[in-house]
Amino acid sequence: MDTKVQPDLPLYEQIKTAIDRRIETEEWPADFQLPPEDELAEEFGASRLTVRRALRELQSDGVLLRTQGRGTFVIGPRMQCAVFNLSDISEEITLSGGAHNCLVLEHGILDKDGLGRNMLQLPPGEVVFHSRLLHLEDGTPIQLEERYVNAAEAPSYIDQDFSQNTPHAWLLRETVVTSVDNTIRAIRADEKIRRHLQIDGSQPCLLLDRYTWRDGIPVTRSRFIYPGDRYRLRSTHEARTNRIITTPRKGR
Repeated sequence: MDTKVQPDLPLYEQIKTAIDRRIETEEWPADFQLPPEDELAEEFGASRLTVRRALRELQSDGVLLRTQGRGTFVIGPRMQCAVFNLSDISEEITLSGGAHNCLVLEHGILDKDGLGRNMLQLPPGEVVFHSRLLHLEDGTPIQLEERYVNAAEAPSYIDQDFSQNTPHAWLLRETVVTSVDNTIRAIRADEKIRRHLQIDGSQPCLLLDRYTWRDGIPVTRSRFIYPGDRYRLRSTHEARTNRIITTPRKGR
């Protein structure tokens, strides 16, 4: 992995971006213990103080947990509650009276050693499709979609033109899904995401991370990023219990 990302940024920001990317792609999964500060400093060609600043800010962002005498660990989602349905973004925009447009930023087969291979946790030889799409409402970016698809479960996915049809609608018709896991959290977007969504560095974003399976076999892993001031998620469902269920994240 290239650790010298976005050289125009201060070095501590480059380190934050590199570490956050490893966490997002689950190269460093929940509860993973980070290497010691001196090892990170050597890897990134930085001082320990610079590394410490990056780790401290990631801790403030709720990404890392630093424990005196034990080390620094990746924080995973700790609470899951009410299930909700994710609507097709194009339908949502149309129903609100807007015009939907989609820009296909990436669409292809993921390299066998490429970033994101861990997202579906498939055996090394399995083929994974990857797409990055930018959805706009009346010309304004509203959602950045990054999707990983198990090719064995959706072999025709790679042949689709998602500037004309959404992955959500196509996968709903063409695949069978028996279980879904949704996680929502606030994030601070990196420069690349901010550029796509046309937002500044002070604006928070919502990240919806969705994982689907068919009888225990991974089908898709999708990450939807929304500008915090342009979108809201709402759930309406039958109330059966007011208990909040807390489950540890394992085997993700």
